[in-house]
Amino acid sequence: MELKELRTKRDGYVNTMRNIIGRAESEKRGLTAEEQRDFDGLKAKLQGVNETLDRASQLGEIRADIERPIVSPMAQPDSNGMIYTARNLNPAEVRTYKPNEAVAEQRYSGPGLGAYVRGIVTGRWNGAEELRTMAEGSTPGSYLVPTPLAGYYIDLVRNATQVVKAGAMTVPFDSATLKIGRQTGDVTAAWKAENAGITFSDANFDVVTFQAQMLVAGSKLSIEVVEDAPNIDAIVGQSITKSLGLALDYAALYGSGNTNQPKGIRNQTNVVVTDLGSAAGYTLVDYSKFSAGISGIMGNNFNGPFSILYSARTAGELDNLQDTLHQPLRQPDLVAAARKLVTNQIPNNLTHGSANTASEAFIGQFDQCMIGLRTGMVMEISRVAADATGSAFSNTQVWIRAYLRADVQLAHPLAFNVLSGIL
Repeated sequence: MELKELRTKRDGYVNTMRNIIGRAESEKRGLTAEEQRDFDGLKAKLQGVNETLDRASQLGEIRADIERPIVSPMAQPDSNGMIYTARNLNPAEVRTYKPNEAVAEQRYSGPGLGAYVRGIVTGRWNGAEELRTMAEGSTPGSYLVPTPLAGYYIDLVRNATQVVKAGAMTVPFDSATLKIGRQTGDVTAAWKAENAGITFSDANFDVVTFQAQMLVAGSKLSIEVVEDAPNIDAIVGQSITKSLGLALDYAALYGSGNTNQPKGIRNQTNVVVTDLGSAAGYTLVDYSKFSAGISGIMGNNFNGPFSILYSARTAGELDNLQDTLHQPLRQPDLVAAARKLVTNQIPNNLTHGSANTASEAFIGQFDQCMIGLRTGMVMEISRVAADATGSAFSNTQVWIRAYLRADVQLAHPLAFNVLSGIL
């Protein structure tokens, strides 16, 4: 629950308590047994909300300190909050990017993809003259989107990905594969006597390999739309980046790991999967399962910040939970401090025992999830491309193809807990 909602809830409790006292005073009497019971219940809830607000404020300061990027004094965020920095890396160093850091090497604030398409089709580059020179030298009929523009859109894909919003790190790499070390267990320390030998921990590290898998999105636009639609940038850019973002979300959560897609969190070895109902699933009645999931991760020596991803249906069920006074049910401190995100990439029709309407929730410290990006996103525009159903030339269309190559790996699988069987 957001701090704004908690403050609204607190104000509601206070106003209800005042109304109870005011009604008794206006009638020149003491509180009835029922009024006293309601007043005491509201007082306890008010105390709980105030304690949650205090803890949330403290956790917010801690989270802000953890997530604050290290940038040069001259670096400034753009309108999307992305931070652009430049730093020389050692030859063997792997650069990772937090959710609020831009992968694009330089800030781009010029005209978008739609303006580029319109300029190619119509020859009118009004407001997009800087893109004209970038289009020159392309193969007649086919155009590669300029690198600055493509880099900008890869960050839009990241912005459209809920797993990244939850805290997943982005790891660019410039070859077909990238090997990166990860921790599989905690190193054990022990006190020793003088001259006694020491006991070393077992191997607690291994290597995972990012293997670039291709993710493709395409769009066919009529010449009329390109020429006439004033919102062509939104039509083209947002639709493509949103589709890629959704597909990347699903792969990060449920990817099978087959030869043509990454292996998602749900299918990674050693990720904890908590079965909430062995027979026919579990109907949420409170937040206890989420509290247990977070505390289980903390028992693996992860201290957050934590995020929870669930479907829109689960979000609605949680939002409708009420206490005995028909007030929204207060979230425990651990759950209140976690960031909640909704994604429709988590289905509501999973089979669980005899039920076929089950869903799941992903709890985790998502900075332990790494999304590897091979170079970036490539976007191509063609007026002559063709497939089995026709061609851009014969249909007087413009075809756009965008692809990126990505993979998903976990720095530590025990940082995640999937609640399975939610009805």
